[in-house]
Amino acid sequence: MSDLLFREATSASFADFPGTTLEPVDVAVIDSGVDATHPDLAGRVASQWTVEEAEGRLTALELETGINNDTFGHGTAVAGIIARIAPNARIHDIRVLDARNRGDPTASLVAFRHVLAKRHRLINMSLAIPASQRDALYKLCESAYQRNQVVVAAKRNVPVTDEGLPAEFSSVISIDNHNVPEMTLRFIDQGLIEFATLGNELTVPAPGGGYTVKTGTSFATPTVTGMCCLFLGRWPTLRQFELKTILKARADAAV
Repeated sequence: MSDLLFREATSASFADFPGTTLEPVDVAVIDSGVDATHPDLAGRVASQWTVEEAEGRLTALELETGINNDTFGHGTAVAGIIARIAPNARIHDIRVLDARNRGDPTASLVAFRHVLAKRHRLINMSLAIPASQRDALYKLCESAYQRNQVVVAAKRNVPVTDEGLPAEFSSVISIDNHNVPEMTLRFIDQGLIEFATLGNELTVPAPGGGYTVKTGTSFATPTVTGMCCLFLGRWPTLRQFELKTILKARADAAV
């Protein structure tokens, strides 16, 4: 990353990005599904998938694009935040959670392998995978890093045995929720979680065409995914460690 690019990326106003020519960026949303019929997401969802059992094993199954694939409302909110921030985001919906916002943890691994194979540049994971899948998930995140596919993952709202997987891994960009001004970042200089942004009382799209208010790390995470989508649209060759450097340089004092 050149000094000039670094200066531009760290000083550019996010408000100015839509006025520039941005390359489209493929963004995978591994979640509860996305309502692609919502006005905020109409025409923004490039593919829709579900991970379900087929012929005795969990498989990513392609669905008709442009449908309501959301079983809970979580994924539509996440995708809506990304779409609002980044007009160049081309969203790929992969449903792994059910109507109770729960899912087989191995379904998330199947979804992860699917998006790696599709080479989607950004992967939003506003969910935490159980520690029982740590080793397999670690290998997948390392593979994403080597392929220059960027994973943005949420810290657990309530830590259990971990602070959130894959958020704990150094190969991803990890996000916490703090009450800071919208579209600003905090850098966290201790622990495994690196950045924090606003995830409180956000008005977000809801399945069926309406809106709701959400709070949590799940909704802070897509804000940073949207930021990264703008950076990659402007400077497509950026690597993950360069994105982290830019984010840290833009962040306020440590919390």
